[in-house]
Amino acid sequence: RTYYGRCLVTHGDTAEGAGWPNEADRQTRFGIMRDLAPNGAMSDVCDLACGTGAFLEHLVASNAAPKRYLGLDISQAAITAAQAKHGTTLFALHDILHAPTPTAAPFDFVVANGLFTLKATLSQDDMWQFMESCVNRMWNMCRVGIAFNVMSSVVDWQREDLFHVPSDALLRMLYFMAGRRVILRSDYDLYEYTAYVYRDSVSARRI
Repeated sequence: RTYYGRCLVTHGDTAEGAGWPNEADRQTRFGIMRDLAPNGAMSDVCDLACGTGAFLEHLVASNAAPKRYLGLDISQAAITAAQAKHGTTLFALHDILHAPTPTAAPFDFVVANGLFTLKATLSQDDMWQFMESCVNRMWNMCRVGIAFNVMSSVVDWQREDLFHVPSDALLRMLYFMAGRRVILRSDYDLYEYTAYVYRDSVSARRI
């Protein structure tokens, strides 16, 4: 909360204000999140760690405006900015680990873009515990699937403040939660990868 609040104050409602290096890479990440849904049609979605609502803006600009959307964030400043742009009903202040599940749940899709890429001053073990707890909450809020990204451990060097996650360790966690209905995607030229986790097998998916 402190880190991202500082980014927003310093850089305003921009990619940098959300903790990302630039807008182009952020839009790439948004496109990857959309691909959790067939043809990118994410019509019913909960956007965890939504910030000021940039993912919703991406969906609208891509002619894929969701029929139902809820953005959740722990930052009051980010939620206030999102509500000022998009209205009070689409965004809510929410701590996924300590607040009750939103009454609007379940959603078809639950996504978290960037929530697990930065660990700041947390230890690797503490950040893992945070991620695992949040992902389990996300899983309980979805009907179809979830998506989230982490920093890759296959890099030239690892930054101390970023959360670099070995893919085999993440797969082990996700297999335990969801079985083998998991895709790890790393084909988009950034030093990270995205996990798609589905409730149904490929042959059984209807959405």
